[in-house]
Amino acid sequence: MFTKYTFMIFTLILLVSLAGCGAKSSTPSNASDNNSQNSANPTESDNADNYQMLPIISGKVANVSLDAMADGTTQQLKKGEVMSITLESNPSTGYSWFALISDPAVLVQMGEPLYQEPASDPNHPIVGAAGSDTFYFQAADTGTTTLNLDYTRGFESSVAPEKTFTITVEVK
Repeated sequence: MFTKYTFMIFTLILLVSLAGCGAKSSTPSNASDNNSQNSANPTESDNADNYQMLPIISGKVANVSLDAMADGTTQQLKKGEVMSITLESNPSTGYSWFALISDPAVLVQMGEPLYQEPASDPNHPIVGAAGSDTFYFQAADTGTTTLNLDYTRGFESSVAPEKTFTITVEVK
């Protein structure tokens, strides 16, 4: 009897958690009507749905790929293009990169950065070595914005960042 109640409680918890995970369908029920409306007059939620998808999921690849050498430069993108920025990172130290976009209507961050562990020999792993974080951003609208990436510990609010990366992005 105890097992029967335990199973019922587990099933209810599972059903409630699955109900809360309901995702909005990306394919409208009447695709022909909605496609003509969306292409002529896209809504704000349609744009947000398109821009928040990770490049791996959406099939998009970065049109512009940058690294630390691009710090202080101005980058030009066309509306809809994707830009990746790869910077050295070592989460074992407590530091992480945090993005701040001065005009989020112009440039949108696409999900969380993707961490890549350092390459190592399987027989001699590199414990505590720095890997890299890759951020993806999409040009959402025409305009100019400043993108700041700060390498800091999130729990140290009054301490200056260990490193910074700043670029100006012009979307045409």
